[in-house]
Amino acid sequence: MTPLLDQSISDIFRTFVNEEPLENALKQLQTKYSEFPFAINVQSLNDQNYNYRTVLNVGQEFHDTFAPVANLNPLPAILQEADIDEPCRVHRLFPKEKIHPEYVGSFLDVNNKIDRAISLIIDRHDSLCCYVNISLPGAASEHDEEQLFEEVKFLQPFFRNAFQLALQRRMRDAIAPTRDLGKFWLEQMPFSALVVDENCCVQVMNKRAERLLSTHANLQVGRYKRVTAKAGDEAATLESSVRQSIFTNTPAAPVIIRNEFGPNTLIFVQPIEGEQDAPEYLSHFLEPPSNCLLMVFDPTDFSDVPDKMISHLLNLTPKETEVVKALTNGASARDAAEQLGISYNTARNHIANVSRRLEVGSQTEIVRLVMTTLSRFPWQG
Repeated sequence: MTPLLDQSISDIFRTFVNEEPLENALKQLQTKYSEFPFAINVQSLNDQNYNYRTVLNVGQEFHDTFAPVANLNPLPAILQEADIDEPCRVHRLFPKEKIHPEYVGSFLDVNNKIDRAISLIIDRHDSLCCYVNISLPGAASEHDEEQLFEEVKFLQPFFRNAFQLALQRRMRDAIAPTRDLGKFWLEQMPFSALVVDENCCVQVMNKRAERLLSTHANLQVGRYKRVTAKAGDEAATLESSVRQSIFTNTPAAPVIIRNEFGPNTLIFVQPIEGEQDAPEYLSHFLEPPSNCLLMVFDPTDFSDVPDKMISHLLNLTPKETEVVKALTNGASARDAAEQLGISYNTARNHIANVSRRLEVGSQTEIVRLVMTTLSRFPWQG
């Protein structure tokens, strides 16, 4: 094994394990063949739409000349049929003479008379394909082509294995909240929290949620472990918010559970995303979320969260922390002022300062941010 191949294997696994930019995995080849364009693509082979694309070793002219004729690129059709287990010499399967003349004249010929290409398929699922296409200029020798092909052929299994490892890890992370790890994760949250599926069926919940739901006047876990509100309109809103959050992969508006004899309960609905923060070359291969997190803010359930924790995590002053905690306990700005013995205008000023510092636009968003932040940091009462 040559030093280049040895270092390339290390680069490949480091890139995928650390979820670095994919071009880092090609650093050795890119440097050795600095005159060859390396196009990294995630693409639907059916409609030729690029979900992700970056090209190495090229200038702006390459991009400017490719864009107008991209729909004439013969590569997607070739890769649909190509053997996924070894590199593809595109020019042997589809000679230049068969390529649309406008694509040849407007793109290939003006970019160093590209006349050959070697494609490395990293993964192909249905019509979605992640691949690297290396274009060879007309001046490239047959020796360079042969050597490059052998190097790519040697490295392809490592690319495919590393990609699958990264993908599987992301998939495990997505389902972890419904397994034993999820129970541990939820127990660290200083409020009632539970994971539900699209039908509001509970997958896992923390002890706070178990206690709250067993005694709450207007929330319950019924048949098939389905969490619901006792009031019909609130039950419908909760179910709709859960489905909206899962299917749109965005947080839903908070669900208000009315309490005739005290402060209302707020339920914040947030999707559990396997693809959140995943690099683009991975995210398009991940399944959409099938569960979401319900964070239940009942005023009686939140009173013992340490002020210092909220202050530290959100960078608030002690007085701001007191106001924010009152809001999370269901108080209005006027109620918070009365509870804390300050004027209404002072309370409003504190809320305005917090909103500006946290870059949120409403009291509801402040409460949501508090919940989301606390859900990410371990705490035990």
